[in-house]
Amino acid sequence: MLIVDMSREHSQMRKIEGSDWLCWLRHMLFISIGMVMLGSVTKALDSERPNVILIMTDDQSPRNPPTPEYPKQVSPPGFGYAGDRVLTPNVDRLAREGIVMTNANVACPVCSPSRYTSLTGRHATRSRGEVFNRLFQPGTMSRPENNVELGNGEPNLPRLLQAAGYTTAWVGKCHIFDKEILEKPKLWGTPAVAGLKRYPPDSDPRTNPKTNQAMRDNQQWWRGRIKKEGFDWVGAVYPGNLLELFNKPSNVHNVEWTTRSVLDFLNTRSTGDDKPFFLYYGTTIPHGPDPWAKTKSGFAYGLDADPGYTGEGYRTDLDYSFMPSRASIKKEVAAAGFDVKHAWLTWFDHSIGAILRKLDERDLARDTLLIVTSDHGTWRYGKTTLYDGGLKVPLVMRWPAGIKPGSTYPHLVLNTDYAATILDLAGAKVPDDYHLDGHSLAPVLRGQDSRPLRAETFHEIGFARAVKTAKWKYIAVRYPPGIQRRIEAGEKFLAFGDAVPNPRPYLVANKHLGYHSSRHNPNYFQMDQLYDLENDPQEKTNLIDRHPEVVLDLKARLSKHLITFADRPFGEFTR
Repeated sequence: MLIVDMSREHSQMRKIEGSDWLCWLRHMLFISIGMVMLGSVTKALDSERPNVILIMTDDQSPRNPPTPEYPKQVSPPGFGYAGDRVLTPNVDRLAREGIVMTNANVACPVCSPSRYTSLTGRHATRSRGEVFNRLFQPGTMSRPENNVELGNGEPNLPRLLQAAGYTTAWVGKCHIFDKEILEKPKLWGTPAVAGLKRYPPDSDPRTNPKTNQAMRDNQQWWRGRIKKEGFDWVGAVYPGNLLELFNKPSNVHNVEWTTRSVLDFLNTRSTGDDKPFFLYYGTTIPHGPDPWAKTKSGFAYGLDADPGYTGEGYRTDLDYSFMPSRASIKKEVAAAGFDVKHAWLTWFDHSIGAILRKLDERDLARDTLLIVTSDHGTWRYGKTTLYDGGLKVPLVMRWPAGIKPGSTYPHLVLNTDYAATILDLAGAKVPDDYHLDGHSLAPVLRGQDSRPLRAETFHEIGFARAVKTAKWKYIAVRYPPGIQRRIEAGEKFLAFGDAVPNPRPYLVANKHLGYHSSRHNPNYFQMDQLYDLENDPQEKTNLIDRHPEVVLDLKARLSKHLITFADRPFGEFTR
């Protein structure tokens, strides 16, 4: 900052005569102009730092087109702008008014590690989470899946934004804190988890005041817990999946409850605020229980559920008039000629519409970067695999002050890039010891560069790692020495349910997901796989023996990446 001692300058004025006076006057005029220009530049830089809203759906591919083997949609559809027959006018509007990234991918295609990556800009294996590092001691192969969490006090995107002068906020699904609490609810109420209360899982909070109050108290506990990890404001929270409320009657989606919380936060902001903001909004749609599942009660887990059930018990005192009624949404979809089975997606789209209206109302729209994406895909049972069905996600961004409407970007993007981009736009300082894996997309958003910013992306899940280019993908499946010896000895590994035991273990511990993924992807267990993504987008034909020069190149790239993970061996790639 430029500081001038005006009293000292004034005391010298009487000693200045003739031409010296003119020199002094020019000097002071130069300083004054400089101070004005410096203030203008500072204001300009502040105005260029956008507010950011990162909205993440749960289990959604960009599209779910029918194929000969899947003539009917077996996974949730994408959005209308991408070509699926669904009614999503508000997300489609974002696509028209912003940029669509058509080759967006996630680093680890299952919920928790993907959210970790999006909120840190780091691959999941870099997690400092206590549970993850207890499961996989340094010096052993890590197997990232739904065991990844943010470590207590670990640096992350919201903390770095706070340091840069942002207000940070959280709404919606979590699933990246305190894994042991989510997996072992019997701990609740013990000194290990002081403040959380247990209740019978069958107890209905609508009719049992004690259960209702316990759920209300637990909601406050979770809000306080999340605040400790870099969030100034925390609203409606689902600690994990809906099942992890551990209350059967409450195992239903409630888009209005989380949307209302987003609007509550936006009501605290206005265009004249000194601080820009960052808001993370994770919706539970469309993760199970499937909101499109039809029962005798209709869409019992979605649009026909009782809107009184929330993540904080049963509530009838909340105003949801900012969205159409659930019955009218179903009628709207039917009247437009779309399948009412997918009205749940229009339900979510109305959430986006409510947010857009609030941004306009608060005069925030122009300076807000709004991002809509998903934690991973589900097409062709790709979840928990390194096939594109699990890796590719929708990605739409709108920022009226920075992005030209109608833009597209066809090149590789990874969800590590979200944090890198936001930190860049925020002018945030990244510590030297913080290994940021992402690349900033700021030049792309501003229309300054349309070239590929990445030569490749890297991916991980369980026992597998992959490298992907615009044309090729190489997947390596490797096992720790103990498991490899069991495989070589001919031991069989437990499969899901009554299925025949496998010659190798599933890539992930979740046997249900491993079973479906392995059934629908015939090369699932093969140790080395190479796919020509341009000519074989469904990754059916393994070309590992046909292009040795490509394999050699991709293996070298993967090895160079994997050795950046200290004390995390992965077969011959890190020797």
